Amino acid sequence: MKKRILYLLLAIAGFWQMSCKKNSGGTPTITGIRVVDPTKKDSLFVQGYPGNLIVINGLNLNDAQAVFFNDSSAFFNPVYNTSTHLIISIPATAQTAATRSNVPNLLRVVTTHGTASFTFTLVEPPPYITSISFDNSGTMVFINGGNFEGIGKITFPGGDTALGYTVNKAFNQIAALIPVSSGLTDSLRVFVHYGVASYPFPPPMTIVNISNENGAPGDTITITGTNFVGIKSVLFPGGIAVTNVNVIDVSKFTVIVPAGITTADTLKITGTLGSVKSSQPFDTYITHPSPGYLCDFDVQYSSDNTGFVGGTGGYADAPTAAANYPGGNGGVGFLAQGSPMPPNTSAGSQGNGGFEQLNPVPWVANTGASISDYSLKFEVYTKKPWSAGAIFIMMGDWYGWHNYMARYAPWSGTTTGVFNPSGWTTVTIPLTQFLTVTGSGTSAMTGGKVNSPNNDNNLWDLQNYPTGGVPASKFSDYSSTSLCFALVNDQGTPSIPANTLNIAIDNVRIVRGK
Repeated sequence: MKKRILYLLLAIAGFWQMSCKKNSGGTPTITGIRVVDPTKKDSLFVQGYPGNLIVINGLNLNDAQAVFFNDSSAFFNPVYNTSTHLIISIPATAQTAATRSNVPNLLRVVTTHGTASFTFTLVEPPPYITSISFDNSGTMVFINGGNFEGIGKITFPGGDTALGYTVNKAFNQIAALIPVSSGLTDSLRVFVHYGVASYPFPPPMTIVNISNENGAPGDTITITGTNFVGIKSVLFPGGIAVTNVNVIDVSKFTVIVPAGITTADTLKITGTLGSVKSSQPFDTYITHPSPGYLCDFDVQYSSDNTGFVGGTGGYADAPTAAANYPGGNGGVGFLAQGSPMPPNTSAGSQGNGGFEQLNPVPWVANTGASISDYSLKFEVYTKKPWSAGAIFIMMGDWYGWHNYMARYAPWSGTTTGVFNPSGWTTVTIPLTQFLTVTGSGTSAMTGGKVNSPNNDNNLWDLQNYPTGGVPASKFSDYSSTSLCFALVNDQGTPSIPANTLNIAIDNVRIVRGK
């Protein structure tokens, strides 16, 4: 009996020793590194980027306790660890030669039964530049892009290096001092440990916006853009030069519109970095060409693009407009709300401030053209601060607005919630923002009841803007070339007190581009 018990104990001990040897495994070995995609399991590599997800192939990798890339510890999930592979992300903070010149370039996997080492180089992605711009003085350039880690040097045309530079913590922007003798052609180059990024230098001037594209003589307009360095001249239509340029910063300046402009043409700006022209002609109100010009409000009831059909809004001829809406040109139409505008919660709450209906004049010569590169433009003048309500711009004839519609409420896009520019301002609405009114987000008030989708022709009865609508594809999709500007309160709250809104409109036009 005692012998039998002894034999049983010896057997258990032997089985325990065999189990320990089996669990501990042999010496761990790394045979290669590959991507996670199993279809590319044969694509091995010996270098990678910090942050990449990789697979470590090998033998006896079970029971891994720690993994190090260049002595930086990497987190891993043991669930994905087998004896032959380990899925792991290279630490984003792992050091490379860009940050430490003597990195060991070594991957180590520490297990309960040994350590495996493998020569593996961590590299940074190559640098890239997306844009560059100047500071207000023109002596410093901001280089935007990425992977600006481990910079060796920054060179300008002619090979001159930056007089000094700083890099932000995200390594995506460099502020560099421009050498005095730098030329005006070729490229700026940023050399880092793992590559070179280049960008044409100097960057061109660009015009992003002209505050009032139909400015009258004596008006001050603001031109915004990029790289307005060393402005030498500003030419208005007819080559009229001005000397009253007031530079605010490298991206903005003001100028007074000169007298003597007799035709529409582009604005031209010349500076240290070359010349640039505005994308749209200036002072188109002088010739208001057709097709394209919808209304300049010069004649109240004219049937062409000098006048409009009428409406429940108002009209001011040239002398009256000059007194009430100074800085414009000729007559104007206006929307002025003389009684309170309740929230849009019941029938009849819309259109309180009136509307202006334009004539059905031609928009483009080719109605088969795509609308994708066209915009509606017009000028507005807000006599009082605008902080509630909207203008619905509706397509369709008199009380037949059932086609496409856009919403203009510029106060909602300001930091203060108030729109109150000084003087006339150009508005640009891409035609892609004109939507159908049959989407899921559309509801209308008829007889005091909400109907969805809208089932009448009066779009100002919409309880809200049609968020589910879609734009047209080409001009022939529009059933009418008439536009109507209607002042509405399309919000559930608040009510807009009487005499709060007084908005003039002028120079309505369709243009190609913005």
